[in-house]
Amino acid sequence: MSLPKAYEPKKYETDIYNLWEQGGAFEPKRQGSDGYFSMVMPPPNANADLHIGFGLTIAIEDTLVRYQRMQGKNTLFIPGADHAGFETWVVYEKRLQEQGKSRFDFSREELYKQVWDFVEQNKTNFQSQIRAMGASCDWTRFTYTLDDKVVKQAYQTFQKMWQDGLIYRGKRIVNYCTFHGTSFSDIEVVHQEEGTQLWQIAYPLAEPVQGIKEVVIATTRPETKLGQSALMVNPKDKRYKELVGREVHQPLVPGKPIKIISDEHVDMTFGTGVVTVTPGHDPDDFDVAQRHSLPIIELITTDGKMSRNVPQQFRGMAVLEAREAVAEELAKKGFLRGVESYTHSVGKCYKCGTTIEPLALEQWFVNMQSLAKPAIEVLEAKKIEFYPDSQRRQLIGYLKQLRDWNISRQIAWGIPIPAFQNVSDPKDWIFDERVSQESIEINGKTYRRDPDVFDTWFSSGHWPLVTLNYPDDDDFKAFYPTSLMETAGEILHQWVARMIMLGLYLTGDIPFKDVYIHGLVLAEGGAKMSKSLGNMIDAMETINSHGSDALRMGLIAGRAAAVNRGYDQRRVGEARNFCNKLWNVARFIESQGATSKDVDFKPQSPADHWILNMLSICQEAMAGHLNNYRLSEAYESLYHFVWDDLADWYVEASKVQPNPAFSRYLLEQTLKLAHPFAPFVTEAIWQALWNAPKRAGNADSTGQAMSGTPDQMLISQIWDKITSADAKQAERFETVKSMVSEIRKISSALNLTKPRLFYDGEDGELIARLANLSAVEATEKPSGLKLTSTEAWLAVDAQTAQKYLIKLNQQKAVVEQAVKRLEARLKDKNYLAKAPKELVAETKAQLAEAQTSLRALYEDLTKYQNFLG
Repeated sequence: MSLPKAYEPKKYETDIYNLWEQGGAFEPKRQGSDGYFSMVMPPPNANADLHIGFGLTIAIEDTLVRYQRMQGKNTLFIPGADHAGFETWVVYEKRLQEQGKSRFDFSREELYKQVWDFVEQNKTNFQSQIRAMGASCDWTRFTYTLDDKVVKQAYQTFQKMWQDGLIYRGKRIVNYCTFHGTSFSDIEVVHQEEGTQLWQIAYPLAEPVQGIKEVVIATTRPETKLGQSALMVNPKDKRYKELVGREVHQPLVPGKPIKIISDEHVDMTFGTGVVTVTPGHDPDDFDVAQRHSLPIIELITTDGKMSRNVPQQFRGMAVLEAREAVAEELAKKGFLRGVESYTHSVGKCYKCGTTIEPLALEQWFVNMQSLAKPAIEVLEAKKIEFYPDSQRRQLIGYLKQLRDWNISRQIAWGIPIPAFQNVSDPKDWIFDERVSQESIEINGKTYRRDPDVFDTWFSSGHWPLVTLNYPDDDDFKAFYPTSLMETAGEILHQWVARMIMLGLYLTGDIPFKDVYIHGLVLAEGGAKMSKSLGNMIDAMETINSHGSDALRMGLIAGRAAAVNRGYDQRRVGEARNFCNKLWNVARFIESQGATSKDVDFKPQSPADHWILNMLSICQEAMAGHLNNYRLSEAYESLYHFVWDDLADWYVEASKVQPNPAFSRYLLEQTLKLAHPFAPFVTEAIWQALWNAPKRAGNADSTGQAMSGTPDQMLISQIWDKITSADAKQAERFETVKSMVSEIRKISSALNLTKPRLFYDGEDGELIARLANLSAVEATEKPSGLKLTSTEAWLAVDAQTAQKYLIKLNQQKAVVEQAVKRLEARLKDKNYLAKAPKELVAETKAQLAEAQTSLRALYEDLTKYQNFLG
């Protein structure tokens, strides 16, 4: 069945995906496989449509999966969805606000059901979008982070860690967002430089010491000086040696003197060298209080107001309001010694931008250093390969300074923590999975359920385990550890680190062998994409206009591991043109009558041998790149083979020396190479040319019949070892190619129309056709412009050549100046020392390019000067 004139993705993509999915092409084949390749898809948040960044994730992962499948691997690619705890909670809260409602209008149970229904709808949407991207994942193994098996595993890990002493309930400083009403782990807090004021406050000594009547502290938060546990100095600070152990009066809290203590935590260079100890609102001060047995005074509540522990006049004030009021009162009562502008780093909620309040709260914590130690050992031994390796080193540094992990979240959406507290004994906690009940009775005691839910990273940290049904399922035994974890660098710490730690803790083995980190897809101008800036790219719009293959290849082209790079619509357009080029090549080969799989496809002409050699080189290059996750380089190899070698050279040559059976073989192998990058257009061609006659009753929307068994689909084919080419014959066509290229260049430069060529070698007819010559003539007395590539002369008149020689000299002068300018820049020590490395590298590349151009100009000048005598 013939291919239509144009490839229209919309008419094929849905039907082709249905063909794959319904035919079982995505399921692993355990029999006769050459090893395995397994990967679990990073579960997208089930609260919105997929963004272009996840489009990149699919493009990278599915390209690799399809490649490994075509290497004969037993391949498993598992899709999923993340309930995304707090992320989804924020999205739904905004939705309520748009409706004029808030979370306080509903019970926790009502909210949970509403969010569940909201997420279920979104899951359906983004699953269709993943399909539209062409992801060849096994939908029969789809996993959701609120599935029973995931919840059960989270509970089992919690129980095991509790029994092993790795999880504990404790009162510690946590990061708290007073707007959303929940705590965060350290990794979820973003830090921003912010301008404020630095107030210097005097604390009078209860009794003067050696004439010293007061000590002065510097603070950016005077509102937290309404209830201190102590003042503190460094024991090495000689200025305050005699003051250690003495008492001072708190400026606005009469009758509650505090002591001056010494601790090495104090930075002697900050302010006056004397600092307050506020253990209820600073994690370092909390640790100091533990060391010195100081009281924990809570000055700020979870709703961001001043507590009952501050003087009456400040109670109930918002933090910023209290800050101004306290500063004003300090000045009024004579305790303020100075104010200056100051810039410092402030923790913010990564969703709403509210300043994070460090609060002392009872939460569940995980002892992270015990988990981090084996992970560090594995990473330092390079038992997990990272691409790029800099991400491995970064992760080691993060793990070495890791604080204990707060896994409690004060929201309704998520996996409830399976812990119950004795109503009569607050220290008595038990593990129990009956979380659907608010309270339970055990041995006559009433236990009330902890209302908190797990941090979403606690459940998703089990992802490689739960997707493979750890510990006893056949999938786990066959596919763990997974081959690759591919994800974004922005969740390296939150997710990749936790998967490694939990995998080692539960199985004693690494969860994946390799980690590939991709960068962000930025807006075309280089800014980060955001809805507020209006620069978001809709992946589905691009798929509808250009096709899925074009988007996939456009996202991969030019992209290196872990490098943030702007979305490039030009690349998507080039990829669409690539699909069209491949389609047109297939139509041409079909026109030669090459639709049946003939057994005899021997190369005959020099062009056959040459393209066979180029095909082999392309396959080898692509395999080398893909085995090392260099997708952009593999795509470039494929692109140039199809566009330059196959379409521009071989197709034209085969019009002179046709070999239909060989052309069919060539197209078949090319489609196999291209399939991982462009699955839809390649499968459409494959089905239309070779499988259509076999099942006339199963047609797609174009009327093309399609085959429904995996062994007849391109997706299930194996990359073949390319048939050997005759090197001498291939070299013969390389000579033709060099001659034609040179003739085309001269004809273009001199504006020649169908010139004559004097040449008595082989392949004259082919050269004439490819170079658009009027004739190729043998002569004993050659005349004209001699080609540099071989003993041949092009008929050119001297006057035309003279005009072009002038033009070449002008070009040479310009390029020589450019070379001198770039060489001077690279000899400038000041430039080399101060310019960014990327700019220096770009300058070197520009110089190399200019030098290459100059050499080509010198060669042309020599050629024309020799011709003119």
